[in-house]
Amino acid sequence: MRIQILLVGLLFLIGASFALGHLTDEKLQNFQYNAELVTVAPIVDGYLDDPVWEEVLPGKLNQEIVNGSQWYESDDFTGSFKAVWRGGFLYVAIKIQDDHFSKYHSKPFREDQLVLHIDEYHFQRKADVNSYAIPVGVDVGPWKAPLTSIAWGSDGQSCEISFRLGDIAEKDNAIGFSIAYHDVDNGHLQNKIAWGPAGYIEQEEMLPDLVFSASINPNEQQKLIRWGQIKRLYK
Repeated sequence: MRIQILLVGLLFLIGASFALGHLTDEKLQNFQYNAELVTVAPIVDGYLDDPVWEEVLPGKLNQEIVNGSQWYESDDFTGSFKAVWRGGFLYVAIKIQDDHFSKYHSKPFREDQLVLHIDEYHFQRKADVNSYAIPVGVDVGPWKAPLTSIAWGSDGQSCEISFRLGDIAEKDNAIGFSIAYHDVDNGHLQNKIAWGPAGYIEQEEMLPDLVFSASINPNEQQKLIRWGQIKRLYK
């Protein structure tokens, strides 16, 4: 009888562990951002005036990943991002509002920064090799591949980033992706606010998906055009 009770207890623990793990995986599988193929690639200059950014839906940074609670928009911090792709490049535009920017500190943990994960081979797990910590206002590298360029607007509230992904950036392909903002006030880290499903915390190793979608037909022969080239036509 005692053996039977132990076996039942063991099976219950195994089942509970599987169910909890499955619940987390299920949340991530049902949570993704669709980066849309665009006919004109944005120029990475930190200013979100490219027409493509007006046509795509934002992902909101509304998950406090230290304690897993929802972050509500406030004067303290509000943030969102958008992503598009073209010609083997992924372009990410980020808009942030912070009541106090902590910038240009000699110690990185005392300055506001964006932290991105780009898992181009879709292992779906966080790792140092696919992590990018980008201090607010800093756009000078060197940066590790596949990150190619970063630019901030003059007010420090907008940022554009590009990644060279080659053939990985194709319709229906997916990569692991995450983005978070580390908010520092008075020299101390106050919050880590991210794009993620409800209950998502920084200890979670799995990454949400970014999927390359296309409502227009990709044309390999079409010349890559940048919005900056168009702007120069009217100067």
